[in-house]
Amino acid sequence: MKKTFLLLCVALVATVTQVHAMDRAAYHAQKKCTAQTQTVTDSILNAPHKYHEHYYERLQLFDHQPTIQCTDIVMLGNSLTEGGGDWNQRLGKNNIVNRGISGDIAMGIYDRLYQILPYHPAKIFLLVGVNDVSHDLSTDSIVHMIQTVITAIRTQSPQTQLYVQSMLPIRESTGRWKRLIGKTSQIPEINAKIEVWTAEHGIPYINLFPYFTETDTAIMRAELTYDGLHLTEAGYAIWTQLLKKFLLGIKVEYEHAQCRRIKQAHDSSFCPNF
Repeated sequence: MKKTFLLLCVALVATVTQVHAMDRAAYHAQKKCTAQTQTVTDSILNAPHKYHEHYYERLQLFDHQPTIQCTDIVMLGNSLTEGGGDWNQRLGKNNIVNRGISGDIAMGIYDRLYQILPYHPAKIFLLVGVNDVSHDLSTDSIVHMIQTVITAIRTQSPQTQLYVQSMLPIRESTGRWKRLIGKTSQIPEINAKIEVWTAEHGIPYINLFPYFTETDTAIMRAELTYDGLHLTEAGYAIWTQLLKKFLLGIKVEYEHAQCRRIKQAHDSSFCPNF
């Protein structure tokens, strides 16, 4: 009886040791992966940054615009934001500042926060990431860089209400953006990680993504883009309606032809429920 008990104990210890060894191996593998991602992020953060000509032209333009006020709302992002033009007209306001730069990346935004944060605007709506995707960076590296931008905003201007917007889908079939070929699925991966992280840190997250996709896909709807990346007026109309909830504090009824068609097909999940 004692011999049987002893054998069982030995077997149990061996099993536990094996499980712990597997746990340690998994832990060290995850730690190595995290370290590699952080190394990539740190190398990008610490490297001297040089951007395209349009970036510096926009910075110069911003320098000559009226100083941002503490009651202002800043639309901060890339070509999607810049392409929105006069956001005051779109949203029926008079205190919105368009700080979008075509082609901008997360670190480009990080490097120009000095033009915004010292003035502590009332709200910032951030949308960034698709140009980082085109640079062949990993999902985790892009997520880390977006988190760096978010953290800087919250640290340097804690009184500013920050809204993080999801990346929008793309439509590869247009063939216009060669560096985005094969990247359709990476965008929702980044969105999912940022959504979880913002929830953990109490930051409002605006999930634009599902309102721009074809049913049950991650592909941008054809009528919402003219080149597979940038928005048509129909696309901006959807984005505008979604933002009104956060800017105007009113209930918005979203009605689009595609939305109505899907409603008729008994898929009400497509339409926002404000």
